[in-house]
Amino acid sequence: MFALFKMKCILLLRDYIGLFFTIIFCPMLLVLFGSIYGNTPNPFFGGLGTVDISIPAYTGLVFAGAGLISMPVSIASSRERGELRRYQMTPVPPAAYLITDMLVYYLVSLVGIALIVLIGYFGWGAVFEGNVLFLIAGLLLSGICIFSIGLAVASVSGSAMVAQAIGMVVSFPMMFLSGASMPLEMLPDAINKISKFMPLTYCVSSMRNIWIGNAFSTFQNDFLIMFLISVVFIIFSFFIFKWE
Repeated sequence: MFALFKMKCILLLRDYIGLFFTIIFCPMLLVLFGSIYGNTPNPFFGGLGTVDISIPAYTGLVFAGAGLISMPVSIASSRERGELRRYQMTPVPPAAYLITDMLVYYLVSLVGIALIVLIGYFGWGAVFEGNVLFLIAGLLLSGICIFSIGLAVASVSGSAMVAQAIGMVVSFPMMFLSGASMPLEMLPDAINKISKFMPLTYCVSSMRNIWIGNAFSTFQNDFLIMFLISVVFIIFSFFIFKWE
C-alpha cells in the first residue's frame, strides 16, 4: 500500500496541469480578487469581507478541481494505457487502489488550501474564528464527499478524454452555482434553489460556517448530506470499478 502511495505521489508530481489547478489556481484567484476588493467588512456578506468569504469558498473549488477533474483523468489515463490491467495480477484490491488515489489528491488539495489560508492571513488579516476540530471534520468530510463523486466518474470512464468530459460537465455547474466561485448572495433566488441539488454547495456552506465560528447546528445538515452522498458514491464506485 505504501509503495502504491509513493508511486502515485511521484506520478502526480509529473502532472503539472493538475498541480497548477490544485495548488496555484485558487491562491492566484484570492490574490487577484483580494487586491481588487480588499477585505473590508460588507453588510451584504453579513459583515464579512471578500477574503473572509472567499477562503472557505475556494476550499470547495480546490476539492472540485482535484477530485472531479484531475483524479478521474489520472485514473482513466492509467486504464487507457493498460496500466491498471497489471494490478489484476497483484494482491492490490480495487478499493485499495481507489483509496490511495483519493488520498494522494486529497493531501495535495490540503496544500492548496493551506496556501489560500496563509495568503488570506498575511495579505488581508483574515483570521479563522471557528473550532479546530470542526475544521478538521469539515475538511475531511468535504474532501471525501467530492472525491467520492470523482471516483464514480473515474470508474465509468474508459479513457482520459471521457473522464475529462464527464468531470467538466459535473464540476463546472457546481463550481459556478454552489457559491464556490461566486457568493450565493450575489446570485438570483432561482440559482440558490438549484444550488441545493449540488454537493459542492454543502461543502462551501459548512466550511464558511466553520470558518466564521458559527454553531454546529448551522452546518450539521451539511455534514449529514455530505456523509450520505459519500456513502452512496463510494459504494457505487467500488461495485462498478474495473481494471480494464
